[in-house]
Amino acid sequence: MEMGIKVLGVNHRTAPLEVRERFAHGAHEVPGALARVMAAGAAGGVLLSTCNRTEFYLVADDEPALETVWSLLGERLAAAPPGDVREYGYIARDREAVRHLYRVSSGLDSMILGESQIQGQVREAWEASRAQAGPVLHRLFQTALHVGSRVRTETGLGMGTASAASAGVAVAGKIFGDLAGRSALILGAGDMAELAKRGRILRLPTSRSVRPPRRTPS
Repeated sequence: MEMGIKVLGVNHRTAPLEVRERFAHGAHEVPGALARVMAAGAAGGVLLSTCNRTEFYLVADDEPALETVWSLLGERLAAAPPGDVREYGYIARDREAVRHLYRVSSGLDSMILGESQIQGQVREAWEASRAQAGPVLHRLFQTALHVGSRVRTETGLGMGTASAASAGVAVAGKIFGDLAGRSALILGAGDMAELAKRGRILRLPTSRSVRPPRRTPS
């Protein structure tokens, strides 16, 4: 079968949080995961992994590279038969795969419509996968980032709530009114938690009002 652009992944629409957490890949895991897919015949690969999605963008035929991705994800789904991973996933091919990445980069496929962090995450995924992306995906990701930027500058999409964290703050403001002088407890240690801790989302005096919890009693 002729090679083409494919995306295989899971996201907030197809899998619950506890499943997405198992599929998530740290930056140090990306080269090894892509190496396995390349060894199965893919000519290029980029792995995008965030709290809301894990997606493998490939230049490959349908077999066996896609089967290798299913196996990679299945290994992370503990205490479940390997076949069960497919019920959480999706595949898009060629034109639909390109369209999907454009929507992702633009924030149109995000849990919070138009959220701003995803474009940086797409760029970071491309950078982490640069050695294995290949010319087709290099060009695709360059174009996707350009499309994302145009959507935000030429439409009103970026004028609303920018993230789940800021949406939560907006709700809190409606409930409690002025948040000045109030304390906040941040659950989590990811990018959104770091932005909130620095006051860029909560906009509270970080030295007094923001309290990151400890994982251990000490």
